[in-house]
Amino acid sequence: MTTGKVQLETPDTRVSRRELLLTVAADLFLHHPYDSVTVEMVCAKAGISGPGLYRHFQNKQALLIAVVEEGLQSLHRFARRTVEAEPDPRAALETMIDFHIKSVIDSPPTPLIFLKNEHAFPELDRRRIRREMNLYAEEWISTVSQLRVDLSEPEVRLLTHSVFSMLNGVATLNKGLDRESIVKTMSTAAIQALTSPQR
Repeated sequence: MTTGKVQLETPDTRVSRRELLLTVAADLFLHHPYDSVTVEMVCAKAGISGPGLYRHFQNKQALLIAVVEEGLQSLHRFARRTVEAEPDPRAALETMIDFHIKSVIDSPPTPLIFLKNEHAFPELDRRRIRREMNLYAEEWISTVSQLRVDLSEPEVRLLTHSVFSMLNGVATLNKGLDRESIVKTMSTAAIQALTSPQR
């Protein structure tokens, strides 16, 4: 039998603190250059001590990598499952668009964070994340290709990546709009851009 203080940090609180740190860091890395973001800034905004951060991440660079990589993996995982489960390519595309927009609204878009701070990533991590981004894009491209037989593969790629840029821009351009309006407006725009045949 042991006595002493009750352990205050349970596995659940560790998870929630880690997620809080990722959320706060994502916002800071999106709106500020990597070199100007400090561990102290992240901790202050999250209301967590420095030692609390270092329980989860080795340093600021490791935090940045986790922010980008975990966000991309979540997007890719959802897209892959959607494509595998939904035989109708338009329905699959609509589902992926909806999820992507809501992800951007709920948290800063990790592709933008990566592109803005790419110089701060070690080469191996940069390559791995680039590969993850490409795999995510391929899920969209393969789906759009089924709907746009009028386009060549390079045209589908150009169109798809342009729509990504448009949707990711929601993170900084959604001032004064409620969530439902943003989702409706951007979903309609994305579907029309990706599925309307050329005239």
